Amino acid sequence: MTGLSLLSGKRLTEAPYKRRVFLGAASAGAAAVVLPSALLAQSNYPSKAVTMIVPNPPGGNTDILARIFSVPLAKALGQPVVVENRAGAGGVIGMTAAARAVADGHTLGLGNLSDLVVSRYAQSNVPYDPAKDFVAVSTLAKVSIVVTALPAFPAKSFQEFLALAKANPGKYKCGTAGNGTMGHLCLEALQAAAGVDIAHIPYRGGAPALNDLLGGHIDLLIDGSALSQVKAGKLKALAVTAERIPVLPNVPTIAESGVPGFSFGNYWGLLMPIGSPEAAVTRINAEIKRLLEQPDIRQQLENSGFAPLASTPAEYGQALQRSYEHIGQIVKKAKITFD
Repeated sequence: MTGLSLLSGKRLTEAPYKRRVFLGAASAGAAAVVLPSALLAQSNYPSKAVTMIVPNPPGGNTDILARIFSVPLAKALGQPVVVENRAGAGGVIGMTAAARAVADGHTLGLGNLSDLVVSRYAQSNVPYDPAKDFVAVSTLAKVSIVVTALPAFPAKSFQEFLALAKANPGKYKCGTAGNGTMGHLCLEALQAAAGVDIAHIPYRGGAPALNDLLGGHIDLLIDGSALSQVKAGKLKALAVTAERIPVLPNVPTIAESGVPGFSFGNYWGLLMPIGSPEAAVTRINAEIKRLLEQPDIRQQLENSGFAPLASTPAEYGQALQRSYEHIGQIVKKAKITFD
């Protein structure tokens, strides 16, 4: 089980916390959902534009999600939702900005497991503490990451690539959205599980990594931002890292392609700075749940390779806690380093 499957199956609110990480986010979110509707009706939230901080450059998965939700969310709230890209340091720069924003409910951070979980292992002195600095609001979507290559790449399948990689240690270059991102962690876990040596080429986001793959500067890419290029025929998908996805139904998983039991995915969610009004948390959560029930939103997500994923604030906070513990086990077992 990985982060991708942590929000499926039974509810997550049953298990007690074993660590402090994300405790504040989950408990604050849980309190938010019990507010009476009358209190919400009296609230003037939002009273101005809402800023949604994306800790990655334009064009990547997180940015795609922000664009899918920003316009309909603005319509629902009656105020603009401004997407603000603050890239760098594996998502840490943007999430730091979100954590330090005024806690009035008008700033959202759009994070994934890389920004909120992997960064705690990948980098020292991360300037925000998820347990103290954020309130979980709602999940948005989950994804099985796609492994892509140019059509001319000699391997026609992921199994063929593994054979080439084993025969040529260090020869093949795989791009990711950066050090400490989910693509990087997935690559490191893959190398440990399959016994291969693949050169990691980190970028400042999925979009520049995709550009270098299209330009022939790297051999592979582990990142969801390449999906549109696969559908356009400019890239081929060798495998997906967890569950098969509807938009690429014939692309097998890595587990089906020579690495039994391998599964690695990602999910995204919205957070607010700790201390944000409970009415704001509840309002945003309710609007996101409503949007995720709309067929056009679900279709946009699926066309981009995402699976819709709704949750309560408490469920999201506890899912992050479980992800933190599980990814920590992966890092330690595979002896992964991020230097």
